[in-house]
Amino acid sequence: MSTSRRRFLKASAFAAMFAAVPLTDTLAKTWKANYVEDPQDDALSNYSKATFESYLQSIFQLHATSGIVEVTLVEVGDLPGSSGGECFSLQFRGGSQPLKQGSYQLDHAALGSFSLLLVPSGPDSNGAQGYVATINRLSYADALNNPPPQRIRH
Repeated sequence: MSTSRRRFLKASAFAAMFAAVPLTDTLAKTWKANYVEDPQDDALSNYSKATFESYLQSIFQLHATSGIVEVTLVEVGDLPGSSGGECFSLQFRGGSQPLKQGSYQLDHAALGSFSLLLVPSGPDSNGAQGYVATINRLSYADALNNPPPQRIRH
Protein backbone atom coordinates (compact mmCIF):
# COMPACT_ATOMS: atom_id res chain seq x y z
CA MET A 1 0.00 0.00 0.00
CA SER A 2 1.49 3.28 -1.07
CA THR A 3 1.13 6.48 0.93
CA SER A 4 0.44 9.71 -0.88
CA ARG A 5 2.27 12.87 0.01
CA ARG A 6 -0.99 14.51 1.12
CA ARG A 7 -1.83 11.62 3.46
CA PHE A 8 1.72 11.65 4.88
CA LEU A 9 1.60 15.42 5.58
CA LYS A 10 -1.83 15.12 7.23
CA ALA A 11 -0.65 12.29 9.46
CA SER A 12 2.53 14.19 10.34
CA ALA A 13 0.56 17.32 11.27
CA PHE A 14 -1.73 15.34 13.59
CA ALA A 15 1.19 13.53 15.16
CA ALA A 16 3.02 16.81 15.78
CA MET A 17 -0.10 18.39 17.27
CA PHE A 18 -0.66 15.55 19.73
CA ALA A 19 3.01 15.31 20.59
CA ALA A 20 3.12 19.04 21.43
CA VAL A 21 0.29 18.90 23.98
CA PRO A 22 2.20 17.02 26.71
CA LEU A 23 5.37 18.97 25.89
CA THR A 24 3.57 22.29 26.40
CA ASP A 25 2.22 21.10 29.74
CA THR A 26 5.67 19.88 30.79
CA LEU A 27 7.31 23.17 29.79
CA ALA A 28 4.71 25.18 31.70
CA LYS A 29 5.29 23.13 34.85
CA THR A 30 9.06 23.48 34.49
CA TRP A 31 8.79 27.25 34.01
CA LYS A 32 6.55 27.61 37.04
CA ALA A 33 8.85 25.47 39.18
CA ASN A 34 11.97 27.39 38.14
CA TYR A 35 10.81 30.97 37.67
CA VAL A 36 7.62 31.64 39.66
CA GLU A 37 8.55 32.21 43.26
CA ASP A 38 6.19 31.54 46.11
CA PRO A 39 6.19 34.65 48.35
CA GLN A 40 6.09 32.36 51.39
CA ASP A 41 9.47 30.94 50.31
CA ASP A 42 11.05 34.41 50.14
CA ALA A 43 12.29 35.14 53.66
CA LEU A 44 13.40 38.65 52.65
CA SER A 45 9.79 39.71 52.00
CA ASN A 46 9.09 39.30 55.72
CA TYR A 47 11.97 41.52 56.91
CA SER A 48 11.60 45.24 57.50
CA LYS A 49 14.19 47.92 58.16
CA ALA A 50 13.64 47.39 61.89
CA THR A 51 14.40 43.68 61.49
CA PHE A 52 17.82 44.41 60.00
CA GLU A 53 18.54 47.16 62.56
CA SER A 54 18.24 44.57 65.31
CA TYR A 55 21.03 42.57 63.62
CA LEU A 56 23.55 45.40 63.15
CA GLN A 57 27.14 44.22 63.67
CA SER A 58 26.14 40.59 63.17
CA ILE A 59 27.82 38.27 60.68
CA PHE A 60 26.27 37.00 57.47
CA GLN A 61 27.72 34.30 55.24
CA LEU A 62 27.86 35.44 51.63
CA HIS A 63 27.99 32.61 49.08
CA ALA A 64 30.37 33.57 46.23
CA THR A 65 31.86 31.43 43.47
CA SER A 66 35.19 31.55 45.31
CA GLY A 67 33.60 30.24 48.52
CA ILE A 68 31.87 31.63 51.57
CA VAL A 69 32.81 35.16 52.64
CA GLU A 70 31.85 36.38 56.09
CA VAL A 71 30.48 39.93 56.00
CA THR A 72 29.20 42.13 58.81
CA LEU A 73 26.09 44.31 58.57
CA VAL A 74 27.56 47.70 59.52
CA GLU A 75 24.78 50.13 58.61
CA VAL A 76 21.07 50.28 57.85
CA GLY A 77 20.25 53.56 56.13
CA ASP A 78 17.09 55.46 55.23
CA LEU A 79 16.24 56.16 51.59
CA PRO A 80 13.28 58.11 50.21
CA GLY A 81 10.44 55.82 49.16
CA SER A 82 6.81 55.92 48.15
CA SER A 83 4.23 56.80 50.78
CA GLY A 84 3.19 53.69 52.62
CA GLY A 85 6.16 51.81 51.18
CA GLU A 86 9.58 51.16 52.61
CA CYS A 87 13.01 51.99 51.21
CA PHE A 88 16.34 51.44 52.98
CA SER A 89 19.91 50.37 52.34
CA LEU A 90 22.09 47.71 53.92
CA GLN A 91 25.86 48.24 54.13
CA PHE A 92 28.03 45.14 54.57
CA ARG A 93 31.82 44.90 55.17
CA GLY A 94 34.02 41.87 54.88
CA GLY A 95 36.44 39.88 52.80
CA SER A 96 39.68 41.09 51.31
CA GLN A 97 39.02 40.23 47.65
CA PRO A 98 36.41 42.36 45.84
CA LEU A 99 33.35 40.62 44.43
CA LYS A 100 31.51 41.75 41.30
CA GLN A 101 28.07 43.30 41.44
CA GLY A 102 25.48 40.54 41.43
CA SER A 103 22.89 38.56 43.32
CA TYR A 104 24.31 36.57 46.18
CA GLN A 105 22.79 34.21 48.70
CA LEU A 106 23.26 35.35 52.29
CA ASP A 107 22.86 33.13 55.34
CA HIS A 108 22.30 34.39 58.87
CA ALA A 109 21.87 32.34 62.03
CA ALA A 110 18.58 34.05 62.99
CA LEU A 111 17.27 35.35 59.65
CA GLY A 112 17.91 32.27 57.52
CA SER A 113 18.80 32.33 53.81
CA PHE A 114 17.83 34.94 51.23
CA SER A 115 19.23 36.54 48.08
CA LEU A 116 20.29 40.16 47.66
CA LEU A 117 21.67 42.21 44.79
CA LEU A 118 24.95 43.55 46.18
CA VAL A 119 26.87 46.46 44.69
CA PRO A 120 30.56 46.92 45.61
CA SER A 121 31.26 50.16 47.49
CA GLY A 122 35.05 49.85 47.79
CA PRO A 123 37.40 48.88 50.60
CA ASP A 124 37.73 50.66 53.92
CA SER A 125 41.06 51.83 55.37
CA ASN A 126 41.79 48.28 56.58
CA GLY A 127 41.14 46.71 53.17
CA ALA A 128 37.78 45.14 54.05
CA GLN A 129 35.49 45.23 51.03
CA GLY A 130 32.14 47.02 51.21
CA TYR A 131 28.82 46.07 49.60
CA VAL A 132 25.48 47.88 49.49
CA ALA A 133 22.00 46.42 48.99
CA THR A 134 18.92 48.57 48.43
CA ILE A 135 15.47 47.38 49.50
CA ASN A 136 12.63 49.34 47.88
CA ARG A 137 9.09 48.16 48.51
CA LEU A 138 5.91 49.70 47.18
CA SER A 139 2.85 49.95 49.36
CA TYR A 140 0.06 47.55 48.46
CA ALA A 141 -2.01 50.42 47.03
CA ASP A 142 0.91 51.64 44.88
CA ALA A 143 1.50 48.13 43.60
CA LEU A 144 -2.14 47.85 42.53
CA ASN A 145 -2.03 51.24 40.80
CA ASN A 146 1.12 50.43 38.82
CA PRO A 147 0.34 47.81 36.20
CA PRO A 148 3.14 45.45 35.21
CA PRO A 149 5.18 46.41 32.15
CA GLN A 150 3.82 45.22 28.83
CA ARG A 151 5.88 43.19 26.41
CA ILE A 152 6.53 45.06 23.17
CA ARG A 153 5.75 42.93 20.15
CA HIS A 154 7.50 43.62 16.88
